[in-house]
Parts: sequence; C-alpha cells; structure tokens
Amino acid sequence: MKRSTPLLSIITTAFCLPLFAQVSLEVASGGEMYVSPTAYVYVSSSGNVNINASGALIMDSVSDNYSDLYVDGASTGDAEYRHHTGTLTNTDLVSPPVSGQTFASFAINNAGKIPNGSITPANLKYGPLDKTTGAYVEYAATDATILGAGQGYRAGSVSVLDIDGTTQISQTLSYNGVISTEDVTIPITYSAGLPYKESNLIGNPFTTHVLSSALVAPMVGNAAINQSYAAIYGWQGSAGIRPDTWEIYNSMDTRLLTPGQGFIVIATPAGGSLVFPSAAREVSEFATQDNILTGRSSNSAPSSFELKLTKDSKESKSKLYFIDSHGTRGLDVTYDAGSLGSSIGTHLVEDSEGINFAIQVLSKGDLTATDYSIPLEVSVAAGQEATISIESLNVPLGTKFYLEDTALNTHTLLTSDSYTFTPSSTLSGIGRFYLRTTSSTFSNDSTALNSVEILSLASSKQLVIRGQLVNDSVLKLYDLRGRVIDSYELVASQTNHLIDVSNISSGVYIVNLNNKNQSKTTKLVIN
Repeated sequence: MKRSTPLLSIITTAFCLPLFAQVSLEVASGGEMYVSPTAYVYVSSSGNVNINASGALIMDSVSDNYSDLYVDGASTGDAEYRHHTGTLTNTDLVSPPVSGQTFASFAINNAGKIPNGSITPANLKYGPLDKTTGAYVEYAATDATILGAGQGYRAGSVSVLDIDGTTQISQTLSYNGVISTEDVTIPITYSAGLPYKESNLIGNPFTTHVLSSALVAPMVGNAAINQSYAAIYGWQGSAGIRPDTWEIYNSMDTRLLTPGQGFIVIATPAGGSLVFPSAAREVSEFATQDNILTGRSSNSAPSSFELKLTKDSKESKSKLYFIDSHGTRGLDVTYDAGSLGSSIGTHLVEDSEGINFAIQVLSKGDLTATDYSIPLEVSVAAGQEATISIESLNVPLGTKFYLEDTALNTHTLLTSDSYTFTPSSTLSGIGRFYLRTTSSTFSNDSTALNSVEILSLASSKQLVIRGQLVNDSVLKLYDLRGRVIDSYELVASQTNHLIDVSNISSGVYIVNLNNKNQSKTTKLVIN
C-alpha cells in the first residue's frame, strides 16, 4: 500500500512522511515539501493549499509509481511534478500534471533530458498532434506556447543507465505550474478533410490518479464525441509484436490513469468540448500504479475473451465481454469501442453501421444463445499465412464458440483450437468469418441475415450489403408510405455488394432483403 500523509500545515524542511490533512496546507517561504512516488497527500474537508513564492512542493514518480496530491479545496502558487516519461524509442502520450508553464521554461528546466526531434531534428521531441499533417509537432526550445491543463502531447526523455549501469531506462521530466482542483473543460475538434481529423490528444489534468470510467461517463450523449468510439484510447508504446498498440478504457474499467497520462478521444464533425470532472480524482493506494505505456490488468473479471489474429509474428486483438447490464447486440455507448486500425475486430450483431469494434459487449445470455452470429472483420494480404485464436478465456465451463469460414465451409471450435488459413486474394472487411455458439448453420435460415449488414454511404450515395447470402436475393427499397422505390438483384457468390442510389432523393427509407430462405427488413437514411 502507498503511504498516506495526514497532517500538513507549515513545512520548512524536506518532507515525505505519511499524513492525512484535515486542515489547509501551507508551504512557507524557503520551505520544501516532497511527496515520494510511493506516497500520497490528501488535503480534505475543503482544505486549501498555498505555496509561497519561494517555497517548493515537489511530487515525484518512477516507472511504476506516481505520487498523488488530492486537494479538496483550492490551490494557489506553483508546484512541481516530476513525471516519468518514455524514451526516445518508446515515446509517451502525456499531459501536464500541473499547468501554465511555457514550453521554453519547461525546456530550460529539463535541459539535456528531452531528446532532439525525429521529425524536426533541430527541435525537441515534445509537442501536440498536428491534424493538418497527421504528424506530431516538435517544439523549438524557445517556443512560448503555454502547456495547458488537459492538453495532450507526445514526449520522450533521454535514456540513462540504471543503477546497475547495464540497462538504458527513461527518466522524469519536471513540470512547474498550478494544481487543478476543479472540473477542467477541454475543446474537442474535428478537422474535415485532414489526416486524423477525428483524433484529439488530451490527458489527465490533475495531480491525482483518475478513475477511467468516470472520465468516460461524460461522453454519453456528448455531441462532440463519436458514440461508437466513446472510450479512452491509450498509446502502449512500441509494443513489438503488437501492431495495434491502443489500450482501450471503457465504462467497465475500474483502472486508474496516472497523473500526466495522455490519451486519444474520437470526435464527431460537430465538435464541442469534454469535461474532466474533478470527482473522477482518486488516490492510488496500490504499491505500484503504472501508466498506459506498459498497461495493467483490470480489477474486475466478467465473462470475456480476446480474439487474436497472428500474421508474420505480429498480433492484433479484439475483445468480447458478456455482462448482465449494458450488454446488447446493438451499440452500447461507452461499453462498445470502435477499433483504431486493428487487423481483427467484430461488427455489431444488430443495427451495424459498418464499424469495426475493438471491444463489443453482449449479454450473458449470448454465451449460449444460438440465434445469432458475430461478423469478424479481418485484414490479411493475399498469400499471407494467418492464424485466428482465442486467448484470455474467462467464460463458464462448457461455453463453446465456433469460427465459421464461409469460403471453405468449415467450423472450428475456437475455444479449444486455433484456425490457420492463407487467403488467395487480399482479405479485408467482413463476409468470410463469423463467430457462432454452434457448429451448424442456423436451424432457421430466416435468422441467418443477422450477419448481413445493410449500410448507406453518405460520401458516395451508395448502399452497401456485406455478408454471406444463402441464395441469390432481391433488395427492395420502400418509402415510408410503403411504396416500392426500386429493387436490386444480389448474387450469393458475392459477399460485398455496392448499389448506386444517386438517383434517389435524400430521406428515410425501408429496405427489405429477401430470398426463398432469408428475409431482413431495416430502416436507413439516404443523404
């Protein structure tokens, strides 16, 4: 357990004893207070913090421990937070734990500790994401930009030898600025037509850990946040065999994010803002509390498993959960989380909009239900050997999930075995692989179209029908008065159909897909 620090009033010497404060904290002129990486300070009962101009309040961290200072009231004066930061080759996403310092001042205080830029070598490897270029900014050492609360940056530290003198390790970068004690609002933007137009690099603005699910909660119904991606996406660093290096935090998470932790959130074209609630602040009492760069395991253990795609010794993963509440076959906002580029993922079982999900949450009943299938999106190059398997299996004894390969008409018990294949043509999207709880095709073929998606593309005014049809089919388009507007023939040999609807007026329509064995009706919008 971390050591607590209960009583702090006037400090005039170096200090890191465990105390709980029921009064305000005053760091006197000439005084210094030091909070070690394994300690925390809690200034409770609306107590305030005042740091005199010539006083020093220093919070420290190491690779797997970050100190906490929780202030229930207000804080005045500048504090210092020494934030452990990844190396040049394993860069971090960070956010100032204390804010208001210019980058030029920050660079002076950390002279020799920030490496030269990899994009602009004359500058330093520290800066925000530039959506115009899709690359990171690297600030000049003299840049006067203010390091603001909640803003996110990519950063690296110059590696140093460890205490044994044998291994290169990262080190801390020192921030000086004000302590945020109230809600922090950060702008969320969408830059149409630019690379990474929807990505926003932001971060924890507090000198405490924060409960990740409490940061995700304000995303529900927030018009600025894409509801299919209403989660926190944390960069895990150069993960070697993991090309999809995003650690995803959703509403199921009880994990804590460290002070100074940066991450990505995904915007809608509307843009707006996101509030970091001060109520999300928590003191980490655990012996170790690492940042996202290396990841941690969750404290809860619902029924779940990971789908893994291995190709050329590289691994991509997607996760499925099965829970009583918030687990449905449609979109569960802040529970389901879209993928940021993984080579394997799942599409929603119902009401899919063609999004590849890195996390999908279903009900516990779906562990054994036989009336549905889960479409898998898989990306593999032609002639490339790949293997689909399950790991981190945590389901009731006897639970079975089969992988159906519609191209070869095979079913593999994936909860026991892996499946290796080599596609003759480049494979992407859904249509070939489905996950089922039974090894046979649906006993009622009319339900099989649950695995077929019907989408409307606003960008090209096309309808997309993806998935395996049992027979040649007819798709009919109706207006809301029930009149047939047009009909289209689809062949079973194709798993992806594109239909031009540029001649159809914008509006809401009913689509019926039918053959002698299958039928599916859905509502969609043509823009």
